Amino acid sequence: MRKKKTIKYLKAFLKIAIAILAIWILFKTEKISRESFIKLFQAKNIPFLFLSGLAFVSSQLLATLRLVLLLRAIGFRIRYSFGFRLTMIGNFFSMVIPGTVGGDIVKGYYLMNKEGNNKGRSSGIIIMDRVLGFFAIVFFAIVAIIYLFQKDIVKLDSYHRELDFIIITISSLFGLFVAFLVFGRNQLFRRKLKTIFLAIFRNNILYYIAEGFGLILKKPRTVIFSFIISLLVQLISFAGLLILVNISSVNMLGIIPLFAVISVVKIFGAIPVTPGNIGWIELIAAFGFSVVGSNTGAEIFLYWRLVAVVCSLSGLYLFMAQRREQAPKNRNYTTLEPG
Repeated sequence: MRKKKTIKYLKAFLKIAIAILAIWILFKTEKISRESFIKLFQAKNIPFLFLSGLAFVSSQLLATLRLVLLLRAIGFRIRYSFGFRLTMIGNFFSMVIPGTVGGDIVKGYYLMNKEGNNKGRSSGIIIMDRVLGFFAIVFFAIVAIIYLFQKDIVKLDSYHRELDFIIITISSLFGLFVAFLVFGRNQLFRRKLKTIFLAIFRNNILYYIAEGFGLILKKPRTVIFSFIISLLVQLISFAGLLILVNISSVNMLGIIPLFAVISVVKIFGAIPVTPGNIGWIELIAAFGFSVVGSNTGAEIFLYWRLVAVVCSLSGLYLFMAQRREQAPKNRNYTTLEPG
């Protein structure tokens, strides 16, 4: 037990150390500077911040619809208002828990407390919700990169190795996703997969997560429609970032290269390296944007982070309000009431 705690603390310390190192590199190389913050809050840029915040909230409204559809598909009776509350609370905790999936853990925890004897199936849906969002980014990255190569818009001779790695990784991920959806519809495949998980992870949360996956794969229309929603979420998110480009002096070659770079940055930025991926995604953005001739990638993603943090503070308010509502009924504060 003591050894596990030691490893846990060492991992947390390492994540914080990497975050500090990443931030130091960003400031040392002047990818981010004090002027970045001064420029952000100039009066002329306030409308851009407002519009970007509107785009972020709009994307979360659609993300809520995706989550509610997936949960209802496996029998959850939840209102959209409850789903939005859950989404915003999850967004807030994603900012304070290491990695980008910290908020998903919180959402899964609340939903598990509503399931009774079927604990874990909601966790499978939470992961499916995240997977659909992730592969929507992968889809756009593939489309944008193919377009760039066909049109020969960007000369990338200096980055052959990096590009080969990125293209192979992205294509493999998307191929795996498509294969999983195709084979997941096969009843024999699901049965064998269930047998394997039951044998290895009996009474383990991973088994119930796999069960949640199996349930939703029985409803391919819901999965496809949820994926379409994920594409819309990413388009709106891209629009929010594009609005922030107006604040930075960006010398770009066009929207498609920008779209490709942002998609790739989001893919590799999803790796939980630092708490809330602070510094990590900005560092990746700095490199990604440099490939297409811009040195403002870190700055743009820093602005997007600040917009997301401000908008996600409503999640803290909703979380505290829920605790106050639950206080007279339950001192454990572990469940959210729908609606």
